[in-house]
Amino acid sequence: MKTLIPVFFVAVFLSVLSCAPDLPDKKELIEEIYSARVDQARIQKDADCRQKQLEKAEAKVDSILHSLLNADLHDTLNFPSRPLKPHKPDHIIGTVEQFEVEQRDILIRRCYQVYN
Repeated sequence: MKTLIPVFFVAVFLSVLSCAPDLPDKKELIEEIYSARVDQARIQKDADCRQKQLEKAEAKVDSILHSLLNADLHDTLNFPSRPLKPHKPDHIIGTVEQFEVEQRDILIRRCYQVYN
């Protein structure tokens, strides 16, 4: 009976081991874990890089806007420019034919008749 007890425990131990599912290969597990960590590191590095670029772009835009808005405040010599001179018409003396007195009188009479 005493010899059957150790044999019984050995048989139970072997049967438990034989019923256990096959364990995956250790190299495959290491490869899966490594690829998952590498992918996660790439994603994190990409997100960090994008965040840094956004911060740099915001700082650049802010500085440009600040310099544009405050340029007039710091300039003590910022006077309005002088207006342009108006266009001078050409001289008309000597370029227009003179009316004779009779033609002028006829035009005045026509104007008088139209408005009366």
